[in-house]
Amino acid sequence: MRAKFTRLPVAIKLMAPPLVIFLSLWTVGTLGFGYFARNSLEQSARQKTTDLAVLLQQDLQQKQTLLRLKARWISEEQRVVEVTQTGEYAQLLRTLLPTQAALEINLLRLVDPQGQILLSSQQSKLEGVTLQDDSINAAAKTGLELSGILSAENAAPSSLVSLVSIKSSEQVLATLILGVAVDDALLQQIRGKTSMHLIAFQGDRVTASTLLVDRTQIGQMPSPDTLPTRLMIADEPYWVKIVELKSFDQSTLKIAVLQSAKDTEQAEQQLWLVIGGFGVLGGAVVIGVTMLGFRVTQALSYRIQRLTQATQQLAQGDLTVCLPVNTQDEVGLLAQGFNTMAEELIARDQQLQQQMQQLKTTLAELHQTQNHMVQSEKMSALGQLVAGVAHEINNPVNFIHGNITHINRYTQDLLRVVEAYETHYPNPPQAIQDVLDDVELDFLTKDLIKLLCSMRMGTDRIRQIVLSLRNFSRLDEAEFKAVDLHEGIDSTLLILQHRLKAKPASSAIEVIKNYGQLPLVECYAGQLNQVFMNLLANAIYVLEDGVKHRETDRQSTQPGVILISTQVIETGWVQITIADNGSGITEEVRSRIFDPFFTTKPVGKGTGLGLSISYQIVTEKHKGRMWCDSTPGEGTQLVIQIPMRQPKPIST
Repeated sequence: MRAKFTRLPVAIKLMAPPLVIFLSLWTVGTLGFGYFARNSLEQSARQKTTDLAVLLQQDLQQKQTLLRLKARWISEEQRVVEVTQTGEYAQLLRTLLPTQAALEINLLRLVDPQGQILLSSQQSKLEGVTLQDDSINAAAKTGLELSGILSAENAAPSSLVSLVSIKSSEQVLATLILGVAVDDALLQQIRGKTSMHLIAFQGDRVTASTLLVDRTQIGQMPSPDTLPTRLMIADEPYWVKIVELKSFDQSTLKIAVLQSAKDTEQAEQQLWLVIGGFGVLGGAVVIGVTMLGFRVTQALSYRIQRLTQATQQLAQGDLTVCLPVNTQDEVGLLAQGFNTMAEELIARDQQLQQQMQQLKTTLAELHQTQNHMVQSEKMSALGQLVAGVAHEINNPVNFIHGNITHINRYTQDLLRVVEAYETHYPNPPQAIQDVLDDVELDFLTKDLIKLLCSMRMGTDRIRQIVLSLRNFSRLDEAEFKAVDLHEGIDSTLLILQHRLKAKPASSAIEVIKNYGQLPLVECYAGQLNQVFMNLLANAIYVLEDGVKHRETDRQSTQPGVILISTQVIETGWVQITIADNGSGITEEVRSRIFDPFFTTKPVGKGTGLGLSISYQIVTEKHKGRMWCDSTPGEGTQLVIQIPMRQPKPIST
């Protein structure tokens, strides 16, 4: 061995002793540190389990104190003292059971000084459970204020119990016993959000647990006076510390505090892994460099993953996504560019939304203008048709009306000739007398005068209708012109006359005109006649439709009435009111009647444009005002106010 060492190079000789010494010291120090660290981990776990056991005891003491306060509060209630003094079972039930339910008490018992049970109520987990009555009744007979554990049979949960005397001014009436079951729910409430588990057992019987395991497989527990011990429970390692609670019958309730030992075992494993790594310094360096590279790569991969997720969210339409820019490297610049792109997309989206809103508004205006044009063309075509018919009828009617005067004069002359002939020749020949008798000359003379009068009245009526049609059409009035509004209203009524007459299913609609003294008003006569037509047609429709829903006795007593009123309301303004005695409309409908395309008529009966166009003609074309007043069951009135003189347009 010595010979081999002497043959080694000088460098190895210089490096070998320090290396051996360093490796020896490194190995001994690492192993010593490992055992010390392991003992520290176990000591820390034991101390944590002991602290949890102390917390459990404090929590149980607090619950015991709270239970004692509840019992003391109940025992001092005047109503409870009075009912206990009477000793009536029904009154005890009515008084104490609601209090038991309100305070969430599982056991409520009332024992007199002789040990007789006056009232016993067990609820929830204690319902039907057999308790150690002898021990608790014996404690109750003492009349002392006690607290403790009450055991149960058949593996049922034990109870935290508090005893308080109920006293009158003269004597002790009874002892009130309140109990709360030490069941799974109570242990879970004590456990809260901590990592510990609790198991309550008496002897070898488990009465409550927060672990979802087979309670027959928990095994032997350590004694309460030992330090926390590591045990395998349900194939899981736990640090276990026993808390012992004395009961009234000298038995004990033990609660095991379980703290998972997995963390300790994992820490020990990691400790030995680290120590093993320190044993081979080169490998540790390699592992460290590898871990460092992995962490750096993981951080970079995480940033790229965030960028990928943000891109997917952006592709799905979420423009609010934003990436944090924490570095100035390539990935940071990429994130900054992504945020800039997202901001530009938001701006473009907002601009697109504005343009879409403008397009919607323009489209709505286009539809409205188109409907107005269609309505105007319809009214224009109607006006042309009315004017043409009026013109074609006017020529023959004027011819007939003009010749009726001559016919009347000629007839009068002929009748005078016949009369003179009868005066001078009172006895005509038999042949002439037969002709006179055959034609009934006396009747013909009287009826011919009546017939000519009827023909004149008929031609006058036709000429009046033609004049009304021409007044309604107003085709020659494209600009403002001073007109008599009463003529337009009368012309409209004449056109609608056929709808005002009586029908087999309804009586005639009465039109009452309450015209005031109106001057000539500057307006678009044709368009204003269109407004009168829409309003009067709607009123007639309402009255006709109302007849269908009225009872028979009401039809005869309340006929349809349309009241038309005109008046000068203020300087330079006139008002036209068209009212009906129909069924009226609701406030919801009244607020929307001037909206385009809104109608209450059935499909095919109306377009919802009549009142909308009328409102625009009054407010926009004539700078006037128009509104509706209505009460359900009392009729509806539409009011129009327009100025008598329109402002002159300013020439440019």
